[in-house]
Amino acid sequence: MKLYLPFLFTVLLCLSARAQEPNDCVNAIVICGNGSFSSNASGAGVQEVSGCTSEEHNSIWIKVDIVQSGKLGFDIIPENTSITVDYDFWVYGPNEDCSSLTTPIRCSTTNPEAAGQSNNYTGLGDANLEEFEGPGALGDSYVEWLDVVDGESYYIVIDRPIGNGGFEINWTGSAAQGTGAFPEPPEANSISDIEICSNTGSAIFDLDNLKSLVNSDLNNNTVEFYDSLADAVDSNNPLANNYTSTQAIKTIYTKVTNSITGCTSFSEFNLIINQVKDINISFSENPICAAKDVEIQFSGTANAYVEFQIDGGTVQEIQLDSSGNAQITQFVGQELNIETLYTYVEDVDGNVACSANQDGIFTVTIEPIQVGENLIDFYECDGDEDGKVLFNLTENDSLALGNLGDNFQVSYHYTQNHAVNGTNAITSPLAFENTQTLPQEIWVRVEDASFTDCNAVSSFLLDAYTDAPPSFEVSRSSLNFEEQHLITVSNITGIGTYEFRVGNGNWQPVDQITNTVTFAVEGGGQFTVTGRHTEGCGSSFTTVTFIDYPRFFTPNQDGINDTWNIIGLSGNNSNAEILIFDRFGKLLKSLAANSKGWDGTYHGKQMPSNDYWFLVKYKEVLAEGSIVTKTFKSNFSLIR
Repeated sequence: MKLYLPFLFTVLLCLSARAQEPNDCVNAIVICGNGSFSSNASGAGVQEVSGCTSEEHNSIWIKVDIVQSGKLGFDIIPENTSITVDYDFWVYGPNEDCSSLTTPIRCSTTNPEAAGQSNNYTGLGDANLEEFEGPGALGDSYVEWLDVVDGESYYIVIDRPIGNGGFEINWTGSAAQGTGAFPEPPEANSISDIEICSNTGSAIFDLDNLKSLVNSDLNNNTVEFYDSLADAVDSNNPLANNYTSTQAIKTIYTKVTNSITGCTSFSEFNLIINQVKDINISFSENPICAAKDVEIQFSGTANAYVEFQIDGGTVQEIQLDSSGNAQITQFVGQELNIETLYTYVEDVDGNVACSANQDGIFTVTIEPIQVGENLIDFYECDGDEDGKVLFNLTENDSLALGNLGDNFQVSYHYTQNHAVNGTNAITSPLAFENTQTLPQEIWVRVEDASFTDCNAVSSFLLDAYTDAPPSFEVSRSSLNFEEQHLITVSNITGIGTYEFRVGNGNWQPVDQITNTVTFAVEGGGQFTVTGRHTEGCGSSFTTVTFIDYPRFFTPNQDGINDTWNIIGLSGNNSNAEILIFDRFGKLLKSLAANSKGWDGTYHGKQMPSNDYWFLVKYKEVLAEGSIVTKTFKSNFSLIR
């Protein structure tokens, strides 16, 4: 990762002191191009400043080399915005030497709180042409611009006598515009993390070999490596070319310094120590259904060698690639065991850098598939009794597949030999007509569509019947004498599908949810309920009786409705009592249940057209089977 240095940068003045810190002129930080940096600098170092009636307390020295002429200014902006935090600065140049510094050409030691300022900023860029100000309440914290010329250099000392915290510096003026006032920094390339295998957790890294990767021009630039960015900025404690690390991941900071301009650039990368990984083995398919080639995938440490045995045979060796993977193809005809024995990684000289014993055992098993259980034996109706029946064999598809995956397919065959060999499949399983006298055996084959050696076979029977009438029960869903009677057919059993009707009415299908059929009938008497096989394989019937009465009769001797009587009186009601009255309550006739009925006369005299009343005493069979005696009365019409 590259670490750039822009015009806006931060300097920290709060860390412990170290050697070669930039708080003296000779250790000044050279400012170049664009980027930001941090520093370990603290304390005053050697007292070298003069002017503006102050001295160094917590200071940092920076050097700027000018490559673009114009006015140059800057704003020093403390991170701590408290008005009590005070920053001072001095500027030396142009082209001063650290060993013979003269007096500064600019300086400001104004205290912002004492001077009543609205903030604690300070810097160059004042319009009132002051070159020096301070100390204390004197001044406004800003002095006049610098007029700089290409080729000049200046030293700037920044000091914090009061308060704490770092600061930002923002370069201003015409010299800072465009390409900027300072030289471009050298290239510090980002490089990939460096990984080494080690059993001990410690490794030696050759940093010298990495320098040309960080910067290819080593004639005009130097490359150094550091533990921290702050160390790199201050050039504190550069790392040795053969660097020993004991951390699993160690971040290293690079510093590239241009030999001509003194400009620097920074980047970072990681040193990674890996211990050799255990070897893992996976298979392209496991278990397998039948003998076949299987891809065996080894995975572990990048570029490692792996020693292994197959079924206890000769020790073999394979090298993993840079991604830590390798693959072989092995024919598996029976259960196969692969045992990993040893893995190791070599260094560039071919010596074992790290290794580990292995004891993994990985097994490929063979598990033949089976046709699913509970295949249907078909039993269909041969209604015309010609011995030929259509069967939908595909009703066995899902049962044959069972829990097998979507890549398996089903076929049907005439013989076991055809099924085993996968030949002569039945071409129309949706509507297959038997090819021999029933019963006929049909064979089913289940196979992997992409590997047909993986298969299994089984069989089922086809048969037919010619007479399978339904068994059912009929119950009355309403009582006698109701205007409309309901008949319910239930508990329907048999082979195939059935339909029902009452008398000569229309055939009705069975409700598949309730397994019932309900009919509405009018009038009384005996009703015949017939059930038949929908494909013509037999029928059966039963009867049900309702007691009711005619609403009128016409005794005109035409043979139609010439008498009146209660309909449906039989069995328990053979002795029912029936009485007929005129509208004044006069008893006109007493009838027996089995008589022809009333002919509309009283003592041989024809009664006139009118409404007449009746009363009947009868026995009612209730739904739960109990019998109760009931009386019913109503009226009917005599029409002449």
